[in-house]
Parts: sequence; structure tokens; C-alpha cells
Amino acid sequence: MMKTKYVLALLALVTIHQAFAGEKVDKRLAASSDGVVEIEHESGKAVIKGWEKNEVWVSGELGDKAEKFIFERDGNRVLIKVKSKHKSWSFGSGSDEGDDLEIFVPSASRLDYSAVNADVKAFGISGGNQLETVNGAMDLQQLKGKLMLTTVNGSIKGKQLEGDLSIESVNGDIDVQVSQGRELSIESVNGDIEVYADAREVHIETVNGDSELELATVDEFELSTVNGTHKVSLTLTPGASVEASSVGGSIQLAFAEPLSARFELEGHAGGDLENELTKDPVQREKYGPSRSLDFNVGKGEAEVEMSTVSGHLKVGYQK
Repeated sequence: MMKTKYVLALLALVTIHQAFAGEKVDKRLAASSDGVVEIEHESGKAVIKGWEKNEVWVSGELGDKAEKFIFERDGNRVLIKVKSKHKSWSFGSGSDEGDDLEIFVPSASRLDYSAVNADVKAFGISGGNQLETVNGAMDLQQLKGKLMLTTVNGSIKGKQLEGDLSIESVNGDIDVQVSQGRELSIESVNGDIEVYADAREVHIETVNGDSELELATVDEFELSTVNGTHKVSLTLTPGASVEASSVGGSIQLAFAEPLSARFELEGHAGGDLENELTKDPVQREKYGPSRSLDFNVGKGEAEVEMSTVSGHLKVGYQK
């Protein structure tokens, strides 16, 4: 009798069954209040919400290619996985034929989500979030903890994000608002970037596309770009370090007052340098197209270094 009860209790923690096209799903599992929820599927869409119950609830409909549905708990980890009959690597956003899932997780969970062709929305999860897609859009709100977002094709939108944030994107626009984080890192190849961030260390690397960054007080700021127009507003701490470089793009830095910094700007192949902070003039090389601009504002406590090959560099005050 005791053995039978043990087997029944174990089965209650594991759901693995063959799936059929269009099959309805409505499954629940008890979960740790601050455990890990791992979600993996191929295509479609998923909406993931944090709630106050110590339970994971999955509902919705499986896609046409679904072959196996796995829903299991191992210690403090809950796994939700939809296995498909074969991989589909077509490019584009989530397909209507894919899974349509709504998932509730304990709000203090750590979320680990991955998909191939899927749009994902996530709300109200505070234990840290790692989301990865190949194709598809991300729409994120009220997420806390360490955030890691990776996509090849698809836009990323985030509001009311709190914590350190790392984004890697090949194609797609990025529009995020993040606060109470130490670090913000964005790597993008193509796509526009729009950021409001209260982070002390900010690192932006992009190839093509424009960016508009509204930053609070920073200790360290780095911007590296090839092309595009990049507008940045920021406040420097004493001793802050700023490094910004472009090949052919335009970088405009607008600083909050009062300002105390040492500036070194350089155009290697005839780049245009513009100074709206002081009356110090641009120096031109006697031989060759190089230009430079070195000056101090206030006591020169922070350091600002900017360089371009043939682009435009501009420094000024916030208006």
C-alpha cells in the first residue's frame, strides 16, 4: 500500500504524453516559490505571467507539429517542453500553426525560456529572466533580477525592468526602460535602439542603425558603432570614464550640468568635430586630414574620449 502511494505521488510530478495537433492543454504542478521554470518550444506564441501561487499552470493549445508534451518537476525546477516532429527554421515571426500557450509561474521564479519561431510576452517575474529566440518578438514588463535577452530576428520591447540587463540582437529594434541596475550591455548588428536606463555601467555596440539613449548617472559609458546617428544624454560622476567611437556614424553626447571632465576628440580621416561646451577650437593637422579637440570643463575630473574615422562627433549640454 505504501509503495502504491509513493508511485502515485511521483506520477503527480511528471506529465509526459504523446501530443496531437491542436490538442488542448490544461496542466498544473506545485512549484517552489523561488525555483526555476524552464520553457522550451519551437514555434507559436507564449504569454508567461508571474502570480502569488506556488504553482505552475500551463493552458492553451499545442501546434500542428507538436509530438510530445513534457511537464515535470525535479526539485526546485519545473520543465515545460513541447517536442516537435521536425525542426522548422523558416524565418519570420511566430506562426499561427504553432503553440498558443499561457503559463503562470510563481512571481519569484527564475525564468529560462527558449524558442525558434515564437513571439513571447513575460510579465511580473522577479527572480531573473533569460529569454532566447531565433525569430520572434519579445514584449516584457515588470521583470526583475538579472535579465539576459538574445534574438536573431525580432524586436525587443521592455518596460519597468529592474536589474542588470544584457541584450544580444542581430536584426530588430530594441526599446527598453531599465532601472536599479548596475550594468546595461547591448550588442546589435541591425536595428534602431531606444533606451532609458538608470545603470552605472553602460556598454553599447552596434553596426548599423540609429540609437537614442537617455541615461541617468554613469560611472562608465562605452559606445562603439560603424554607421548611424547616435544621440546620448547622460550625467557623469567624478572620475567617470566615457569612450565613444565610430567609423562613419554620428555620435552626439549631451551632458548634465554641473560638468567636470577632460575631453579628447579625434577625427582620423577628416571627421567633423563640434564643441558646444567651450570656445576651444578644433586643431587641424598641418599635413593630412586628421583633426583633434582637447579641452577641460571644470576641474576635469571625469574623462571623455571620442574618435571617428570620417563621421561626426558633437559634445554639448542637455537642453
